[in-house]
Amino acid sequence: MLKRMLILFLMVLIGSCVGGGTFLAAYEEQPLDKCFTLLDENNNVIHQTGNKVYTGDEYISASNGRYKVVEIIGNTARCKYQGDEKMPVLSYDKKSNAWNFNSKEQPVVAGKRPTVAVYHTHSDESYVPSDGKESIEGNGGIYDVGQVMANKLQKLGFEVQYNKNNHNPHDINAYNRSRRTAASLLKKSPDTIIDVHRDAVPASQYQAQVKGKDVTKVKLVVGRSNPNMKSNLEYAKKIKSVMDKKTPGLSNGIFIGKGDYNQDLSPRAMLVEVGAHTNKKEDAEKGISLFAEALPTVLGYSNNPVNQAPAAKKPLSGSENQAAGTTILMIVIVVAAAVGGYYLLNRGTNK
Repeated sequence: MLKRMLILFLMVLIGSCVGGGTFLAAYEEQPLDKCFTLLDENNNVIHQTGNKVYTGDEYISASNGRYKVVEIIGNTARCKYQGDEKMPVLSYDKKSNAWNFNSKEQPVVAGKRPTVAVYHTHSDESYVPSDGKESIEGNGGIYDVGQVMANKLQKLGFEVQYNKNNHNPHDINAYNRSRRTAASLLKKSPDTIIDVHRDAVPASQYQAQVKGKDVTKVKLVVGRSNPNMKSNLEYAKKIKSVMDKKTPGLSNGIFIGKGDYNQDLSPRAMLVEVGAHTNKKEDAEKGISLFAEALPTVLGYSNNPVNQAPAAKKPLSGSENQAAGTTILMIVIVVAAAVGGYYLLNRGTNK
C-alpha cells in the first residue's frame, strides 16, 4: 500500500510540475465559422478569437482593460473585468528623437546589433481575399507576411534568422513539430523569437487605419501554462506600450491563453496574430511592417550611435531572472521527490 501511494504521489507531483508546459497544453482551434466571442458583464463584445477559449484565460484589451474568462457557454466566453492593467511607461526624448522606457532596467541589446528569429507554426495559414483560400498546404500566405517582417527588420539594422520550415498538418501537434524549429533557432541565441500567425475571425476584428493606411491590427498571445509566463507577459506589455505610442490603433490587445506556445523556451518568445483569414494579405503586410518598427525601442536598439544606450551588465531583467529561478525550483522539487521516493521504496523492500 505504501509503495502504491508513493508512486501515485510522485506521478501527481511530477505531472503537476511539468504539466503546464506539455501535458496541459491546449492548441485547439475553432472551425472558421465558429470563433469564440468574449463578452463583459454588460454583454458587450470585447474580443473574438479563433483559438479555443477556456475558463481562466485572460485578455488585455487595446485600451488596457484586463478581463478574465469566468464561464464558457458554447462559443461564448463570459468575462469579468479585473481593472486597468498597469503598463510600462515611455517618454519621448527630443534630444535623441526616440521613445524610451522610464524604468531603470538595462536595454536588452544595448551596444550590439540585435538578432530576431522568425518562424511559423501554422505553415498553411492564408488570407482569402488575397490568396483565394484560407489554407495552402505548407506554403500559406503567412510566409509573405513573415518575409515582409524580416525585410523590414533588416532595414532597421537587425540580423534576422527567418526559418521557413513546414510544420503541417495544422493540428494540435503542430506546436510539437515547430518546437524543434524554435529550439534550433534558439541555439544561435537570438534576442527574441517570434511565431507569426493569422487569426480566424470576422475581418472587422482586425481591420484598422493607422497613419492613414489600411492595415490589420496585430494581437500578442501569451501562453499561461509555462514557467516563463510572467516574463513573456511583461515582454508583451512592453511591445504593446511601444505600439500604442508609435502606431496608435495597431494593437489588438494581448490574449493570455491556456497552453505554452513554446514560450517556455525563452522569456522573450512571442506569438503574434496578424489579421485574420478574412482580411487582405496586403493589409496584414502593412500591419506587420509597422509592428516591426516597435522592436528597436522594445529591445533598446538604435542604429544611430548617438542614441545607443550603454551595454547591459545582465542579459535578463529582474522578472526574467525570477522566471528562471522558478524553473530551477521546479527541477529541484522533482529531483528531491524522486530521490525521496526511491529511498522510501528501497527502505520498505529491505524490511
